Amino acid sequence: MCGIAGLALPDDLLPDASLVRAMADRLAHRGPDGHGVHAMPGCTFGHRRLSIVDLSPLAAQPMRSPDESAMLTFNGEIYDFAALREDLVALGYVFRSRSDTEVLLHALDAWGDAALDRVHGMFAFGHWSAPDRTLTLVRDRFGKKPLYYAPLGDDAARGGVAFGSELAALLVHPEVHARREVDPAAVAQYLVHEFVPQPRSILAQVRKLGPGERLRWSARNGLVLDRWWTPRTGVRLRGDERELTQELSRRIERAVSRRLVADVPVGVFLSGGLDSSFVAACAAASHPRVKTFAIGFDDPTFDESAHAEEVARFLGTDHVTEVLTERALLDLVPPTLDAMDEPHADSSILPTTMLARLARRDVTVALGGDGGDEILAGYPTFVVDQVLSRLPASAAAGRLLRTLAGLFPPTDTNFSTAFKLQQMANGMRSHGAERHARWLAPVDPDTLPTLLGPALRGAAAHGLDAARSSGFGAATDFDAATAFYLGVYLSEGVLQKVDRATMRVSLEARAPLLDTEVVTFCLALPERLRLRGTTTKYLLRKALGARVPKSILERPKKGFGAPVGRWLRGPLRELMQDTLTPARLRATGWFDPAVVERAMREHLAGERDHRKLLYSLLVLEHWRRRWLEAA
Repeated sequence: MCGIAGLALPDDLLPDASLVRAMADRLAHRGPDGHGVHAMPGCTFGHRRLSIVDLSPLAAQPMRSPDESAMLTFNGEIYDFAALREDLVALGYVFRSRSDTEVLLHALDAWGDAALDRVHGMFAFGHWSAPDRTLTLVRDRFGKKPLYYAPLGDDAARGGVAFGSELAALLVHPEVHARREVDPAAVAQYLVHEFVPQPRSILAQVRKLGPGERLRWSARNGLVLDRWWTPRTGVRLRGDERELTQELSRRIERAVSRRLVADVPVGVFLSGGLDSSFVAACAAASHPRVKTFAIGFDDPTFDESAHAEEVARFLGTDHVTEVLTERALLDLVPPTLDAMDEPHADSSILPTTMLARLARRDVTVALGGDGGDEILAGYPTFVVDQVLSRLPASAAAGRLLRTLAGLFPPTDTNFSTAFKLQQMANGMRSHGAERHARWLAPVDPDTLPTLLGPALRGAAAHGLDAARSSGFGAATDFDAATAFYLGVYLSEGVLQKVDRATMRVSLEARAPLLDTEVVTFCLALPERLRLRGTTTKYLLRKALGARVPKSILERPKKGFGAPVGRWLRGPLRELMQDTLTPARLRATGWFDPAVVERAMREHLAGERDHRKLLYSLLVLEHWRRRWLEAA
């Protein structure tokens, strides 16, 4: 796991190595174990290394081919690299290191574009081909690793392109820094999703590569973007339920086994939920006394640590739990906001960062359960959608739900009844991916124009762009919702949150449930084996069987978050009010001060639950002051 950066320029110009080094050094937290820069005519790559496989200098990056015809800067892990290495040796390739980086470099030489179909793992990389002066940027199938890029000049063919693992690296480039203007459509999408979905970034000049996408740049053709992998939905497996259960178990077991390979200590994040418990069970089966990690909260409505400890005792893992005080989480808010080079309003980044810090004391790699909810219909919204799909979508139904929501007083518990009814009402006017996006939205897309000020009001129509384009041609609402969760919510929300939280402490996070074999199998399962009545992740529960205590199989899903609603009325109240002052809002023209002021007043009085809206605005405005106003 690493940080990558680079520049490609036309006419065999030699990009400034000191500039690329400075870009890479902004990513030092992603790779504290080593650094490197290499320049070729037309291209310079930078790299920060977190050593995981082959800790020797032979695996250092950027890595060049023996004849200097190609160069690679690579962030991630290739889990099937040993088998690929054998195939390449049979073709005559000679290896200097034991690294997966060298395997990827030779695979691209041997098989060209077809190499990506053979490669399975998490990755974002830049590859330079010297003979044809072409830069290729690639992101893995599910977007586990981020990759930003910025065309330079008014024409990318003549100006070149810069790229990096984080927006902060690109902002080191003088042109990107000088032209850092917010993208109004990105702000609208952020307020709908709590993050900015690809292909946009929060800055107008900078873009993000999407999951399964590839970008080529050359002085001849400029930027050419294509998709090298697309998840398939609508293909249904046939087979006996027992056979399918066994096959799911086998695939998850293989996926976990592949992700336990490392030359550094490996552990498991354990929440006590189905997904992380399955991963921990598989890890414990092959590595007795594997280390597992969990955090608890002094607020019982957010605490899951007892469930994690129950699973750990059952499996016999070497378990570590740390109970966090509210003060510890609150102390993390200012540095977390400062570190966000792109706004991300999912408050669970706070406990995720604390969990990563806990694990990093003992291990360098941690396996988690990310992906299970997206590929196996694990979210309660799938159950609600199944019920509501039998009713006509109407404004009247939405009004009824809002009326019901008003009968329940707002509370600070995790997902209160009033909050859930209000969010459900927001989705009644739509279906499929758009309905689920509305259910998760901090701001109802229909009311977005009233919130936005004159500088952004015209962008309100873009709020649901990502949800509307996420279906990949899905034939059913169920498949469209799955595609949204997998291609937008997971890749740009959950995985980027986990990437930032873990990389901030130089910890590599791996997601076995997002193994290609596991995902393709689950997406091909009939709906009834993913969602049966009110039972989510039906087949996964069957596959878990006796691997975990029965109580774990039967417990309802619980989110991983922080008590932001209460904080905004208490310890974060002053920060919120100082950040979202009417004078500042009027000066930027981004938001209507009266609308924001009313939301704060209602929330502080306990009349309405505006936690998601107010926290999203707090994060965004803090980002603006930190990254746009800075010299």
